Order: sequence, then structure tokens, then C-alpha cells
Amino acid sequence: MKRFLIVLVLAVVAALVYFRINELDVLLWQSWKLNRQPLPERALDLGRYRVDIEAVPIPELEDDLSALTYNHESGTLFGVLNGRPWLVEISLEGELLRQVIVHGVDDMEGLAHISGNRFVLAEEREHRLIIVDLPPDATEINVEGMRSLTIGLDQDGNVGFEGLTWDHIKGELLVVKERDPLRLLTVQGFVDALESGSVSITEIKRSDSDQLFMADLSALSLDEDSGHLLLLSDESHMAVEYDRDRQAVSVLGLWWGMSGLSATVPQAEGIAIDAQKRIYIVSEPNLFYRFVRED
Repeated sequence: MKRFLIVLVLAVVAALVYFRINELDVLLWQSWKLNRQPLPERALDLGRYRVDIEAVPIPELEDDLSALTYNHESGTLFGVLNGRPWLVEISLEGELLRQVIVHGVDDMEGLAHISGNRFVLAEEREHRLIIVDLPPDATEINVEGMRSLTIGLDQDGNVGFEGLTWDHIKGELLVVKERDPLRLLTVQGFVDALESGSVSITEIKRSDSDQLFMADLSALSLDEDSGHLLLLSDESHMAVEYDRDRQAVSVLGLWWGMSGLSATVPQAEGIAIDAQKRIYIVSEPNLFYRFVRED
């Protein structure tokens, strides 16, 4: 009996250590806690989402696919490669439609579609945002001389800006910083301003907020209908839905066995949501996922 108890204690300790190392304790705890709370009106309710395209490789992309944004006008997805300076267009089934060489940038990580042919790119190490016009038939663009904004915040190497999304109702960019510390910022007056216009930068949440319980932030996307925000964490293997008050309301688990997944999403680096509320995630180096809500 004593030996059995020792083995049992060791097994429990090993399980707890495993959960802690893999951030599973945070994921399971937050999922349980949020599932007990009433959902706000028009919530996405990420706990009801299941994967319907899982880990499909985009064979033409051998480099690290990062960032993702949905273009409501073209009905396609756009992403960037943070190794090669490429901007790519992808179908909603994960097929590569176009590759565009981008000159004048280094270490692209974030991408947000604004409207028409206009996008904003983010360079991680330089903390620089660049407004880009991308013609529908372009195969190369040069961003040198295009309007840009450098934000001198926590310039400490390769833990800079990881994701962007555009709020067309408020006319502001939302930007996440990966970690050390985690930050969620809004940038107003940059995209639509005249050259002489002022820019306002506001921090919504940082790492000491109990609503940012992830180990890192790798991407974000805004649901335009509800105004709810999705924050993606690679290290914590989760996407979290935030309401208009930026309070966490639901969680999408990206660990094997959760959300219909047969294997853990290895390195989630981009997230987007389309007009039908389907959620797309890309994982380095070139894996494509789609999640749909089961009603």
C-alpha cells in the first residue's frame, strides 16, 4: 500500500510538472473558469469551435509563414514570411494563390488589411509599421519611402511587434508585442492621417493584467460584427476571445484532443476570422488550420 501511494504521488507530481512546462495548467484552468461565466451577446464562443482543416501544409512555402489577415473584399487571406521577404495570398482552403516579393523590409511579422489594396506591415525588430499599397496583379513591391511609424518601445531585440489588426469602426490599429512584457496597443491617426497629422498610441493591456494570462502573444484578429478580439498565444497553445471591454470570455484550445485536434498546433503564428465566422490559424513553417463553429 505504501509503495502504491508513493507511485501515485510521483505520478501526480510528474503530471503537474508536465502540465506546467507545457502551459496546460493555464489553458485548462482558464477554459474551466470562462465556461462557467455567462457569455456576452454575439460572443463567438470559442469552446464550440472544431477544426475542419487540420495541419495542411502549403508545399510552396518552405519558410516560416507568419501573420494572417482576411480581406473582406477579395474573400482571401494574406500572410507574410518572416524569413524570405514575401507577402502571400492564400485561399480559404489553404491553397497558395500569389507570392509577392517585398523590398525594403526585414523580419516582417504582422499584417493587417485596411481596405481595397491597402495593408499595414509590421517589422518586429525595428518596431516599425509601414502602410503598403498592394495592386491585385503585383508580384513585387518596394516599401522604401512609403509612410511608416517607428514606435520606440521596449526595443530589446527579437521580442517586438508580433501582430496587427484593423478596427475600421474606430479607425485604429491594434498591435500586440510578443512578451517582456506582453502589450496590447492601439494606434490612432496613422493610417488615415495626413502627413502632418498627430498619432496617438494607447496601451490597452500589459502583462500585469489578469486578463492577459498567456505566456506570449503571437497574433490577433478582430471580428468586425461583434467588435470582439481574438488573441493568439503560441507558447500557451490557445486563442482567447475578448469582448468590447477587452475582458476574456472564451478560449480555443490548440492542444491535441481539444477543438477536435488530433495533434497540438506546433507553433501558431497567425490568426484571422472571415465573414462566416470561420477562424484560420497558420503555424510555422507552413501549416494551415481552419476552425468552424458547431451550433
